[in-house]
Amino acid sequence: MRPESATLQEADNEVLAPSGRVKIHIRCRKCGEVFILRGLRDGRGHVETGFRRCLCDNEREFDIETLS
Repeated sequence: MRPESATLQEADNEVLAPSGRVKIHIRCRKCGEVFILRGLRDGRGHVETGFRRCLCDNEREFDIETLS
């Protein structure tokens, strides 16, 4: 994962909303904080949410998955 943004490869079981947005579940591995965000899929199949870092200043260690 790139530290400057939260991206995720396309998943087979994901459901796209009519607006083209996808819900993303992000959990910080350091403090356990959970974020549920919406993102837009780009041309390469990545999802851009604009997420940069956790409240604990963690920028790299996250569990990221799509929500159906």
